[in-house]
Parts: sequence; C-alpha cells; structure tokens
Amino acid sequence: MYDDHGCRARRLLIAALIPLAADAAAQQRWLRSFPMATDDLLYDFDNALPVFVHEEGDEIDAVAVMGELRMIGDHFQEMCGERPADPWAYEALATDPAWAAVRDLAREILFVLTGDRVLPMPGIDVIPARPRRA
Repeated sequence: MYDDHGCRARRLLIAALIPLAADAAAQQRWLRSFPMATDDLLYDFDNALPVFVHEEGDEIDAVAVMGELRMIGDHFQEMCGERPADPWAYEALATDPAWAAVRDLAREILFVLTGDRVLPMPGIDVIPARPRRA
C-alpha cells in the first residue's frame, strides 16, 4: 500500500505514524474495529523506530525527523509513568494533551516523509486461530 514511500523501514514507520496522526475519533474507531488497545499504537511505533533508525539513519529525511521521533518517544515514556488519569483509555485519545502532542508530531513527520499530514488508516491482516482438533 505504501510502496511509493521508499524502503521497508520507511514504510514500517509510516504505517505506525498514520494511526498516531489521525484525529482522536478516527483513532478510536480504528482501534475498536480490530479490537486493539491504545497502547498498541505505542508498540507499533516502538517496533518501527529502531528499524527506521538503523536502515534510514543517514538519509536526509530521516535526519530531519529524528528530533520529532524522539519527542514522540518522550511523550510515550511520560504517559507510562504515574499520572492522575489513565492515558491509555480510549477516551484519553480525545482528552489527554500528550495524545494531542503526539498527533501533531506524527503529522509533521508524515509530511516530511510523504508530503501528506494524514493518510488513510492502514489495514491489519488478522490471522484467525486454527480450531483445535479434539
């Protein structure tokens, strides 16, 4: 789907950034449709980032977005700490300022990497569990 956006590492990062850049209502719908938890957005980002840094670290676009990528990581780290409200509740996507900051950063990174701030949400291939034989 994102073949025109470069190598595998770049496509992996873009696929992780798209849901982070979406507005809160779109994030909630997308997560609930699979169903997935909000922290899955963090895990996708955490899995894509080191691959991107390793494979694309010297590219001009990668260097241009490293600061924003680190800032997203800092927001997620702060969200994992002690807080009065649960930042991982679906409702927090619309109310927590850290999620708003992550959205803004993800949109800026997407713009540098793709020329768009918001892209269609990626599909997720779900492999159904095999029924057990009795």
